[in-house]
Amino acid sequence: MRISIQHNSAYIIEFDQLSVSGREAAGAYAFNLTLRGSRQACSAPVSIFDISLSLSLSDPVRPLLTAAPASNRVVQCHNFANNSEQVNFEFVLTKGQVNAIEDYRQEQDLKLNVGLRALTTSSDGLLPSFDLADVVIPREHWLNALKRAGFRKTVLFEVPLPSVSDELESIISKAQEFIETGHYKDAVMQCRHIIESIEELRDDKREAAEANRKAHGSSRKDMTSIERLLSLREQLKNVCQLGGHGREAFTRSQALSVLGMTMALISEPTVGASVNVTPEDAERGEV
Repeated sequence: MRISIQHNSAYIIEFDQLSVSGREAAGAYAFNLTLRGSRQACSAPVSIFDISLSLSLSDPVRPLLTAAPASNRVVQCHNFANNSEQVNFEFVLTKGQVNAIEDYRQEQDLKLNVGLRALTTSSDGLLPSFDLADVVIPREHWLNALKRAGFRKTVLFEVPLPSVSDELESIISKAQEFIETGHYKDAVMQCRHIIESIEELRDDKREAAEANRKAHGSSRKDMTSIERLLSLREQLKNVCQLGGHGREAFTRSQALSVLGMTMALISEPTVGASVNVTPEDAERGEV
């Protein structure tokens, strides 16, 4: 990657390194992008200000961020060089934007088109500078930034999850990580482990199997809502069986759907992680 700031057709700063980090933001995800490079010596003082960065998904180019201002308000160029010049940009992306990035990225490195704008001033007057470059953020670096931004906690599914054990929380996190890294079949298998953990927690494996048999028999019309949800959970477990057996693969969207259904069932007190809800409570709406 090479992207520069110029003044009067002369390169002043040339950046050849890019790094990204993340942190949590209110209702969104905050990222810090840092450009590093070398500043040339200037025969006459030059001031650089109004530096901003634009980001687009590449191939095809789709705008993502039109203008993120630099935290460096002004960069002064003197008659000596600096081989460790850096400029920082902080910006916030919505859940929809991050999801769009992930749909575009799949399990690969993140490829972006970066635009760098600035104004420069010297005895020659006030001049604009603009440069474009394609950059690649390694998958591991991007996933680490997503994790620090809190993406895994909320981005996939917005369901009110109850408090769960550390072991179950670890399985959920692993399922999401497998999706992010492109191991969709493994993610589906983790969903089966989640359901099996719920069965053990509630001690209702036999009831779920019986409800599923009932759902395929003549007494289906007499099933209660809880029996139907137990049957649904059992059917989902059967889908997850393919995650550990057989040659059939899962796509990203299928793995997301399976994980979404699993999360939704976990959040439902009558068949999920809560074990203190009786059928009578459910019928009275006391859940």
